[in-house]
Amino acid sequence: MANNFYNKITKNVSADSNAPSAIYTVPASKKTIVIELDVANRSTSSQTISVEVEDHSLSAPQTGSAIALSNGTAVNSNLLTATGAHNLLTGDRVEFTNVTNLTGGIATGKQYWVIKIAETTFKLATSHANATAGTAMTVGGTQHTNNSCKSLYFIYIVRDAPIPIGGALKVIAGQKLVLEAADKLYCTASSANSIDALASILEDVS
Repeated sequence: MANNFYNKITKNVSADSNAPSAIYTVPASKKTIVIELDVANRSTSSQTISVEVEDHSLSAPQTGSAIALSNGTAVNSNLLTATGAHNLLTGDRVEFTNVTNLTGGIATGKQYWVIKIAETTFKLATSHANATAGTAMTVGGTQHTNNSCKSLYFIYIVRDAPIPIGGALKVIAGQKLVLEAADKLYCTASSANSIDALASILEDVS
């Protein structure tokens, strides 16, 4: 296989932890080595950044069925009800593939944290800290037969790492990070329009 070198540049890294910036997504059927990941603070105040990897092979529906919500069930006390055992734990992360009839700011393509209530019920939080504290989002509406979400398997490389004014951080340097097919590398900043990221990628390795 040919080894292909790329730079992946993201300007103005997202400050929304529910919609982090995807620095890089590994193409299907390929493996990648992240040689280096640099982030720079170009704002006038100190910032923090978090970098995470989503392991595609451990995210649903790769490891099982997507989580369907029971049709026609009204959302009471912010409680979402699955059609069967959801297998989620408090602190897990989910992304909705359909939000028909649900209200309260839920959107497709955004990520939310889980507060497990029971085998078939759960609530949503806007951050890992809120999930741990049991502080749920306000969710309303009536569940629809098309409502479904998938669980996402994430790990942190760094979390809330500080970057001073005019400074930079080598998140990955001198070591190698191996990503497999469809894995994703994400970054989130403490403030919008403050952080730029540059990843050096060696793609299509075996």
